Amino acid sequence: MGKIPKPAKNRRNNAQPRRKKNDDTIAEDENEGPVTKKNSKEDKKLASSAENTRKKSKEKERTSKEKKKMSAEVTEKEKDSAGLKISIAAKALCRYLLDMKESSLSTYFDEYLSKYQPADQTSTEWEKNMSKNRSKDQKLYDKTRVQLTCQLPEDCEYINASTVKFDQSETEFIITQFPLPDTVRDFWRMVSQRKALRVIAIFEPYVDEAIEEWNKIPSVMASPATPTSGTEQASAEDAKVQTREQIVNNSVRCESTTLKSFFPLFSDHYMNLNGWLINTQRIEVDERDKSWVNTYSIEVVADGCSEANYVRLFNCTTWPWKKHPSEEKKLLALVRAPWKDMNPGTKPSDPIVVVCDLGLDRSATVVLTTILIELVLAGKPPDCDALFKKMRDQRAGCFTMSMFYTYAIRAALVYLKIMLRSMNDVTDDVKQMINDALMKVPFVKKYDCWFSGDPGSGQR
Repeated sequence: MGKIPKPAKNRRNNAQPRRKKNDDTIAEDENEGPVTKKNSKEDKKLASSAENTRKKSKEKERTSKEKKKMSAEVTEKEKDSAGLKISIAAKALCRYLLDMKESSLSTYFDEYLSKYQPADQTSTEWEKNMSKNRSKDQKLYDKTRVQLTCQLPEDCEYINASTVKFDQSETEFIITQFPLPDTVRDFWRMVSQRKALRVIAIFEPYVDEAIEEWNKIPSVMASPATPTSGTEQASAEDAKVQTREQIVNNSVRCESTTLKSFFPLFSDHYMNLNGWLINTQRIEVDERDKSWVNTYSIEVVADGCSEANYVRLFNCTTWPWKKHPSEEKKLLALVRAPWKDMNPGTKPSDPIVVVCDLGLDRSATVVLTTILIELVLAGKPPDCDALFKKMRDQRAGCFTMSMFYTYAIRAALVYLKIMLRSMNDVTDDVKQMINDALMKVPFVKKYDCWFSGDPGSGQR
């Protein structure tokens, strides 16, 4: 058996140092050099940085999930809170009626509200401009009247129109009389100067005795020519605004001898009011009730201007004079009309112009119904007496008959009854209170809410 050879001296010293597995890098393989102490430290630093990045990413992901969860919980709480506020506000409106000792709201109005007149109001300008007023009895207050800017020597700053605002709402209204033939230009000056993009016009041809000069308006008012379907409605942003020259070239001029309204009744027709062009761009018919309200898209080009403004005019021609609509759904459709093209929750800055014969009853009914619904949906209990007095403070003599005041409140209750029906967090006692309150204003016992859209969406 041979001898086992002795290990060579210095074998360990001549061998390459063994690299740690964790220290292997692509850079080293390419350089074919040994791992240095400096590179090892950098690798550890990079590894530590990557680990920290992973930790931060996980932490961020966890935080994001927690935030989403908290946001969902807050949204649910907000919904519950909104439902609770609406219920409280609806109850307050119901108690206004249910706590009355009088037999009906109409009796209450006649005994406690009808005679209210604000103190310290003057009507100097109304007295100076009698030829521009339809009524020689119903005054216009100096403090709240709309003042026009005069651009021509023949212009007048006076128009029979009142600004109406409410303390708990940002919505502004202008209530005005139906224009006289001599004040049509003043009306459109007001619309242009106040940047009013929405107008509600209410009168019934042949019947409204207060506006005799328009009572021969043709039946086309109820069935306008070349209408478009309500499903083809275009928003203000989609409207094709024309220049003065384009309107003249593309439209038919309404001659003064055929002028039957304060705006053209046919699409692609325009009227020239001493330099102001009023052009009906298109007409839209509500397919659900063609005889109730039609929407006119109107371009208004001020004298001396080349660019047109775009106005939507909601023309209601079948609301009888000195009567209420046959169904609450009709009034609610008219109240909702100016808001249909707006996004939920939008707060418009332009005022809503509401026109009827004298600007006292039907227009006031639209305004009161609108503000009652707005306040309740905002969770603000409405004070009906205070709202009535606020309107009387600004529009002299509005609500000449109890019928219109009571019908406005009834229509608001009907709207709320339908809206609350779809809310799960509303208790049965609130719904029952609304039913009981409706008994105080017994106009129409049967109704059917057919208008589209979520009543709670902020569109009215």
